[in-house]
Amino acid sequence: MDGAVKRLNDELQSLYKAAGEPTLSQLVRLAAKQRPPIKISDSTISAWLNAGHVPGPGPKERYFVTLVTFLQSRAKKNGYQARPGEAWLHLLHEARSERNAHRGGRPQNEKNQVRASTPDRMQSVENLPLRPIGVVGRDESLRDLINHLDTRQTKQKSTIVTTVSGMGGTGKTTLAIEAAHRLRDLGLFTGGILFVDMRGYSSNDSDLKAENAAELLLRHLEVPENESQLTGQEVLELWRRHTSLLSDQNRPLLVILDNVSTASQVAPLIPPSSDHRILITTRHVLASLPSRQIELGELTESSAAKVIDQALRIARPEDSRVTDNPQDSAELVSLCGALPLALQIVAALLKVEPNRPLASLVEELQETRNRLDGLEYEEFDALGNPLAVRAAFSLSYRRLSAEEARAFRLLALAPGPDFSLETASVILNVSPSDARRFIRKLMSAHLLLSQNTERWLMHDLIGFYAEEKAVEQNIESSEALSRILRHLLAICEEADEKIRWVSDEEQGARFLSRDEAWEWLVTEHQTLVSAVSYAYRVEADIIAIHLAMNLAGYFKQNHHATDWEYVYEVALKACRRYGEPRLDIEVLSTIGRLYDAAHQPEAASRFHCEALSLLKKVGHHPSKASVLNSAASSMVDALRYEEALPLFRKALAEYRKEGDIRGQGMVLHNLGSILSNLGEPKQAIEFLQEDLAICEELGDHRGAGETLNTLGCAHYDLKKYQEAASNFSRSLEIAREFQDLNLAGHALKNLANCYAGLKEFPEALTLYQQALEVQRAIGDRYREAETLMCLSVTYEDVGRIGDAVGCLEEAVAAFQESGAFDGVLAAKRWLHDLRSKNPFYKF
Repeated sequence: MDGAVKRLNDELQSLYKAAGEPTLSQLVRLAAKQRPPIKISDSTISAWLNAGHVPGPGPKERYFVTLVTFLQSRAKKNGYQARPGEAWLHLLHEARSERNAHRGGRPQNEKNQVRASTPDRMQSVENLPLRPIGVVGRDESLRDLINHLDTRQTKQKSTIVTTVSGMGGTGKTTLAIEAAHRLRDLGLFTGGILFVDMRGYSSNDSDLKAENAAELLLRHLEVPENESQLTGQEVLELWRRHTSLLSDQNRPLLVILDNVSTASQVAPLIPPSSDHRILITTRHVLASLPSRQIELGELTESSAAKVIDQALRIARPEDSRVTDNPQDSAELVSLCGALPLALQIVAALLKVEPNRPLASLVEELQETRNRLDGLEYEEFDALGNPLAVRAAFSLSYRRLSAEEARAFRLLALAPGPDFSLETASVILNVSPSDARRFIRKLMSAHLLLSQNTERWLMHDLIGFYAEEKAVEQNIESSEALSRILRHLLAICEEADEKIRWVSDEEQGARFLSRDEAWEWLVTEHQTLVSAVSYAYRVEADIIAIHLAMNLAGYFKQNHHATDWEYVYEVALKACRRYGEPRLDIEVLSTIGRLYDAAHQPEAASRFHCEALSLLKKVGHHPSKASVLNSAASSMVDALRYEEALPLFRKALAEYRKEGDIRGQGMVLHNLGSILSNLGEPKQAIEFLQEDLAICEELGDHRGAGETLNTLGCAHYDLKKYQEAASNFSRSLEIAREFQDLNLAGHALKNLANCYAGLKEFPEALTLYQQALEVQRAIGDRYREAETLMCLSVTYEDVGRIGDAVGCLEEAVAAFQESGAFDGVLAAKRWLHDLRSKNPFYKF
């Protein structure tokens, strides 16, 4: 039995059984009940159902539609997935064309030449599927496609073939059919417009070969031939000769080869004449074909919303749910990944329930354990394809080789929104060159997208599908995830070391400089945040904790990072599940330090106090000195100097007991800072000079920069402005050398204060502005507010009262934004005092 005829017969038999196999007499009575009645015998119906006969046109076709509608209504009760009537008619017409062609005779001469009368007697033919109702969001692609296919344009050989490619569900076939209908309306293809499903991504894996497609095309064109007497090559040769004859008659032909999986399926069908056009739709990049490429991706948010809105209004013109609820509509589009197939399914679900709020469907899709379960509807589209995202993706997955399928599954496990070649190599456990080869294969299949030259990602819904397949291979997936998490942790540890303790020594083969380490952390920021979450999810608690701890230095210096709180919330949960209080102490202390850096002393104090409380319970702790030092530093930020001093002294004693010179330097620095704040700058200078000597001994230039800045503050308090300026200048040089913008902004502000103290106001004003530029660039609103307050004093000194007021007003806003309410009160008080001192000034 032939392909199309067999498919029709198989589908009809399957439907008949699902409907409970009603008797033939019931089906005859069904025909008699129609208006007007249809005369049909039980033997005819039996031949359709059991002998593979194909219903003819006219009344028999009308009854065929009635029959499948009746059988489907019964079969749905048994879980049968109904097809639209258009899909059954499409199957019927294909089967009828195939059967009619088989009844044709042999060509009249031995060389199988086409009859000379064929082209000029033949009317323009077409077998296009029904025209889509409104193609939304593809205006540019549609315009380009029509221009490529327009025979009035250039007729170079390279213009014969146009390929529309994209992942499953992007609407490639819909675009092709719409373009064909528009070109038919223009009357350009007088030889005919033909559509063939090449079945490259069909559920039965039965690709249509080029010679079989040529047979179908010749039958559609009513070219007499007897394929039983011809070889495949002879059929293809007959096809090429016929297209040449059409070209001689100036009758261009448009052939749509839909659902193509490989170039070999279609290459032999490309006609020799450039008068004709071939339009291919495929999920693969058919790079070996000489063709113009049009690639489809997801729709824009607005276009995607229009797809749903249009579908609802076609069913019910008054249905305004999309336009009435733009926020829910946008969320629905996001959950669908703006994929046309998913949007079509959502529209179908909403049409069934016309009173259902969009928010209800949004909630359902959000709560569905796997979103792909929710993006499924129990019917078929006009071409007989299931309305299910998972089913569409599975057809692409089945085309992959075993190695490619493994790569597809495992790359879905990559933490973060995208991944690098290095990440792919580690996850797949292959060399970078092999990883690139797999990436190229998956990109060719539109299962991976290129983020930029060296980063890739999966569409959200493709990612969900890939994760499903990965779960099926649990051991393989667990090993891959363990590999990438351990790899990221190792690099993160090295990067953290490099950005924290810069010296002249090489501290690792991976990063030769702090800049390289910092660039890697910035690039992999989202990957590392996701890795902490992934590690916790798979109960790799130690990895989650250590990843978070090694990100502390990066988060402390990166004021634009807003997700550190989430990272440490996960780390703290991992600690508590792991059940080791010593780890809790380290994480709590780190969180406190980060809140200190964010100028949120109350939150910082809460975590430091919890860490100290646990420290008392456990007794000895390897990080005891660090925890004490951090808690004391937090007290300094909260102006609790008297409480901080004993903690600093305990920390210094611990570091000396351990012989930790670097730790001693940190505490000496902090003691110098607190004594300066307590009005004892001379004693502060002693501690700070000792700290500076330690930094120089260790080669810690960045630490020396911090110490010089604090040392300058002590000299400034003694009104030794020249010495202070020298300290600040050296600190600024180091900050610029290591691109430490936090220190640079602070040093610039302090240096400006020195010039203001020396009454060198132009230089001071310039330096204040430079400090503000740096602080605004890194988003440090607290330090920006401090600088604005200092700048207001200088403006007042030079008589620019209006500018001084403006600075203080900006300072109030900056302090408020940073959550420093003590600063807000101070700035408001300064502002009040300034206005009081200048009662006659017009502000």
